[in-house]
Amino acid sequence: MKHFPKENNKTNMNGGSIHTMHDHKKPGKHIPPHERRNMMKIEFSEEDLNLFNTIYGDEDEAMAAVRVIMDAPPEIQILAIQLINYIEEVA
Repeated sequence: MKHFPKENNKTNMNGGSIHTMHDHKKPGKHIPPHERRNMMKIEFSEEDLNLFNTIYGDEDEAMAAVRVIMDAPPEIQILAIQLINYIEEVA
């Protein structure tokens, strides 16, 4: 914390408060997508896998889509989870 006393102010000389200004901290290090991927893990239930099978019509294509989502950055995984939830609500 830095102190900036006002010398010409009488309140400082009489034991009054001193204006203080907090140091500003720089933002933290940016985390690249390949490192953020390890911060989140997605697991699909049997119901989700059945939904993928229904959407793609082929089990191999459904499993390929699941692998793509699991290897994607967290932002894409979150978006996929939201879309799966919307599809389950509608279906």
